[in-house]
Amino acid sequence: MAEAGITYTNVWHRDLAREVDRLATERFHIAAAALMETAGRGVAEMVESRLGPEHEGAPVLVLAGHGNNGGDALVAARYLADGGFDVRVVLVGRDGAAGEPPGLCGQQLAAVRALGIAVERYAPGCLLDLQDPVVVDGVLGLGFDGELAEGSLTWRALTEANGLGARLIVAIDVPSGLDCDVGDEQDVPLAADVTVTFGALKPAHALAPARDACGEVVSLGIGFPRQAEDEAERAHKACFVLPQAKELIRVSPWDELPRSAHKYDRGHVLVIGGSAGKAGAPLLAGLAALRAGAGWVTCALPDAAVLTLAGEVPPELTFEHLFDGDELNAINLEAFLDERKVAAVVVGPGTMTSPLTPEVLAVLRDFTEDKDGFVVVDAAATAGLYEPLAASPGDPGKWLLTPHPGEWKKIGPGFDEFTPLSPAGLARARGLAKQMGVTLCYKHATPVVISGVDGAPGFIVTEGTLALARAGSGDVFAGVAGAHGAAGLPTLVAALRSQVAVAWAAILAGEAVGEHAVLATDVIAALGRVFTATME
Repeated sequence: MAEAGITYTNVWHRDLAREVDRLATERFHIAAAALMETAGRGVAEMVESRLGPEHEGAPVLVLAGHGNNGGDALVAARYLADGGFDVRVVLVGRDGAAGEPPGLCGQQLAAVRALGIAVERYAPGCLLDLQDPVVVDGVLGLGFDGELAEGSLTWRALTEANGLGARLIVAIDVPSGLDCDVGDEQDVPLAADVTVTFGALKPAHALAPARDACGEVVSLGIGFPRQAEDEAERAHKACFVLPQAKELIRVSPWDELPRSAHKYDRGHVLVIGGSAGKAGAPLLAGLAALRAGAGWVTCALPDAAVLTLAGEVPPELTFEHLFDGDELNAINLEAFLDERKVAAVVVGPGTMTSPLTPEVLAVLRDFTEDKDGFVVVDAAATAGLYEPLAASPGDPGKWLLTPHPGEWKKIGPGFDEFTPLSPAGLARARGLAKQMGVTLCYKHATPVVISGVDGAPGFIVTEGTLALARAGSGDVFAGVAGAHGAAGLPTLVAALRSQVAVAWAAILAGEAVGEHAVLATDVIAALGRVFTATME
């Protein structure tokens, strides 16, 4: 699918996934039992492929709940037993629910028993005789929301399984107790090595930190008709989507420049930032903008930052005195933007307090409205921006805010009450972005880019690497985004292409120096290779 020229795949939230399932059975007459059979067989095949033939006879503990997730697990138990594994099924009713599982799950339980596979109901301590088993977690699935009560029988069963030293833990759909719609951190008693889901990824599979509990996520097709998926996606539009990274990188805004192009055609970027002891951040942003493709970068630092510049100053950068002491002079800024044909402003890297006074904001509004300029607001410059921008909104195609989670909380009233890592949080963020007239990039392990356009999805970038968990990465991204904005890209495309470019550059840098040795300057040095690399 595509939106704003961006190719993407949908992430299925709970209601969308349920609708696909309902339409497949009710409208397109695909038997629910057939879907369950395919799902369970896929789980068994995943276990077999990970362990290989030398593990035949290995103990397998199948934890099965009373719903469809448990039914999938019971099907997997049959296939694993048939494949030579020593299978033991333990029923775990939610919060100790007694009785037999209903519906399809009950039918699958009858089949398991008929085959002579050992089945028992969980009681505290009953798992402790197992050593180094494979664990298949089919207790709670997509229908679970909220929090799993610590100390409940379900919690105890999962915790007990977690202590067995399992050689492999495979979760069906989600690790039990994980809300599939929520990407925030959740307390899950049995994290998975591999999570097998069906049809498409769910938000918790793609969004950090929830995804950490899922391990590797494998999405299997189980026979949902394409028509059912299309109908469900029209009725329950995907909240989150995954942009196609290769498509974003393939088209460069600089590729069409004529041979006679000059530095202004590439775009002049002004970086405003720095503070005492933090003069490096705007320099990193400036170098990143140049390496990404900008034609000229000027840096403007407050006096306190200039006085603490240390080491060699990159000769590729130029500097302009736009501050009176530590206060950005709006008159000087306006004159420089006009006289030096600035195409994009990156403000904030290395700042501890915001330089965006009402007068400066007025200059930047005119810059975006009258001169088609582009503005990236980063770091402390994002603090307190909600109220002034909501009073006089910007153009979401020209304003990009790039807060990390700590900075997100300081944008304005209410921002500290939620994150955009769930359908409800995303909708709230979209509404606030619309009020401000900006595009938001929630900058963390899996960045989410949020347009203020009604109904627009949240774009999740999953290309990142642990190498980016270092100071300076955000400054690099801000500079790259500024370069893309200076080249004429709208904020959504600029933000997404920049995130992918920085992530791929970090991977390339890690291959050269080691993932845990990558510096921001290594990422900048690798940026040029990104646009000719083919990343898998």
